[in-house]
Amino acid sequence: MMDTEDVDMAKGQKRIQEAILWLCILAAACLSLVGCRKKEAAAPDRYQDLSMKRSELMLLVATERNRYQQLYTDQIWGTVVSEDGTTFQDYLLEQIQLFSKDLLVIGAMAEEYGIPLENGEKEQLRRLAQDYYGQLTQGDKAYTGADEEDVLSLYQMYYLASKTVDQLTKDADLEISDNDAKVIEVLQIVLLDLETARETAGRVMEEGADFAAIARAVSCEGEIQRKLGRGEAGPLLEEGAFSLSTGEISPIIQEAGRFYILKCLNDYDQEATLKRKEELSLLRKDRAFRSLYEDFLKEHPVTISDQVWSDIRCETQADTTTTNFFELYQEYFLD
Repeated sequence: MMDTEDVDMAKGQKRIQEAILWLCILAAACLSLVGCRKKEAAAPDRYQDLSMKRSELMLLVATERNRYQQLYTDQIWGTVVSEDGTTFQDYLLEQIQLFSKDLLVIGAMAEEYGIPLENGEKEQLRRLAQDYYGQLTQGDKAYTGADEEDVLSLYQMYYLASKTVDQLTKDADLEISDNDAKVIEVLQIVLLDLETARETAGRVMEEGADFAAIARAVSCEGEIQRKLGRGEAGPLLEEGAFSLSTGEISPIIQEAGRFYILKCLNDYDQEATLKRKEELSLLRKDRAFRSLYEDFLKEHPVTISDQVWSDIRCETQADTTTTNFFELYQEYFLD
């Protein structure tokens, strides 16, 4: 069995991979639909019984399964990751199932708004599918049951979903200010009582004091050095941290029963700020697009059969190695 740290690592890695998988979902904005008008409303039951072929779904399963198999061996599949007894295998398959539903729903939205694939896009997707399918081993093909047309179909769904979100939200204002996205870097000492905090504050202010060494010796938290963005700490700690200039040491800051002493290493981490700005923009986009998505589902209830999932397993003896379905897509369309 894997220990808790390994499970946390796996779940963290999953979140990173979901950033790739959910690219088309996150590429959204504030629902300004100028230039992309809705077609005449479809019948409420028009999008019932949407489905993907098992072989198409297995391409998604295979590429994610193999990532984890390579990182954590087959022990990962039976590892329990929640209090209700959910295994990592169940968790991963559930995430892929939700993703496949989103592809189908956004595809229906593309039809509703009249957003097609152009001939040039189809040709590029065909080349991509040929490239990917040509890299599959016999074991990959046996595990997924997919042929080149299945690969092409899945890539078309993925591309159309991304294009649809871009088209529906292309005029949105997504500006995030530097102040809102600003990230700083600090050393921190965290203590549980005021008397010790006062004593420590005196020590770190002495000439030649090694703040980091003192922090390692007395702090009740193992994390000494941290990057901090707005909204990631309590209001008093945030106010105190962001008021510091590089090299400054804070007075004692009391927050939620703990006492903090901070030293600012960098009062503006440009690279981390840019990354956080992108993350905040994606979060804003996601919230906005989810609103449009949910409105569509209210108007057009979608039913998707989950019967195909009953016999899909990650834990298998199949000799499958493919991992680059989404990475190859990025090479063709994002690089």
